[in-house]
Amino acid sequence: MLFRNLISTYGASLAGKSAPHDDPVWHLGRTEDLLNFRLYALDALQQAKVYLLDHAAASYADTLHDTIQEGTEDKDVAALTFLGEVELPADVVWVEFDFRELIASRVQRNSPSIIHQENPSGSGLRGYLIDNRNVDMLQVTMFTCDSRGKILDPFFTLRFDRAEQSARGLTSFKPQLHHYMAEKLLARGMTAEEIEGRFQIRLVDAASDLFIPYALFAMLVSPDLGGIIPTETVSFSPKEMKTARKFGKSWILGAQKSHLTIRIGPQAAAHMQERLARLEFEREVREGRSPPTRHPVREHERHYRSGKVVLIKEHHRGHAPDPRLPTRVMGPRLQTAEFTFPPDE
Repeated sequence: MLFRNLISTYGASLAGKSAPHDDPVWHLGRTEDLLNFRLYALDALQQAKVYLLDHAAASYADTLHDTIQEGTEDKDVAALTFLGEVELPADVVWVEFDFRELIASRVQRNSPSIIHQENPSGSGLRGYLIDNRNVDMLQVTMFTCDSRGKILDPFFTLRFDRAEQSARGLTSFKPQLHHYMAEKLLARGMTAEEIEGRFQIRLVDAASDLFIPYALFAMLVSPDLGGIIPTETVSFSPKEMKTARKFGKSWILGAQKSHLTIRIGPQAAAHMQERLARLEFEREVREGRSPPTRHPVREHERHYRSGKVVLIKEHHRGHAPDPRLPTRVMGPRLQTAEFTFPPDE
């Protein structure tokens, strides 16, 4: 879990017990901004209510995002429209999912979010720390790690100012930059243009994928849980807690004892299967002639150029409809409407 990794890495670094290969960002140079952010992040993580989405649950929430994107002209604000309508389950929340598996799912279902990307790819875990303790603003920080599990400090924190007319409404966000990350990348030889490009990519990702945690929060309060199954799981094993008490690792002892693992149930699984079946059907229609639906053919004669006539017995042609796709039932055709023009005055 990225959550466990962050707790252990940040806590050990602040306590002066981390090695350079475990936390290179910390050992490359400790600035006041870096210290203040990690103190804030560790405190928020210890208080957070934690949710871990498996790859199927994250993909299921992401399909809801696809549905909204398909019905709106503006592709960038679909997630943001939900921020003022969905209540958080706690003052501080952590939501984590596997970004590599999410990208693989988007490629499989031809998601609108990757249509303009030539080679969509992703690696590592991704987690959102959503802090609602400030009455004036909501703070959202997206954390990531690479495929090796190494922590990558965030470039920014998103700050959502609350609308004046509503305590729950949110208007727009401003990225609060973490300048120490840019300074460290510059010191390692990265150009300002490369840093700006990476910043913009992360900003778009953070704003767009913020829909996933809020879709989760909406499903948690729905009568049937929206097709998901939350299961309480211990975050740190008894052996890890015993070791933490023995060596005085207060940052682990102060964290929440358990988290909720989110999986999908039969209802959500059926929705995912139906969606994949529809996509496959649409692909077959685009790439070639759609086979005829199975239907009866009456007895008839077949005439050849040579003059030969063959009697074809009654039979069936075509393919039976795919049982994975729902059948559309058509009602009786209404009488054709008559249009009359008023007489000229």
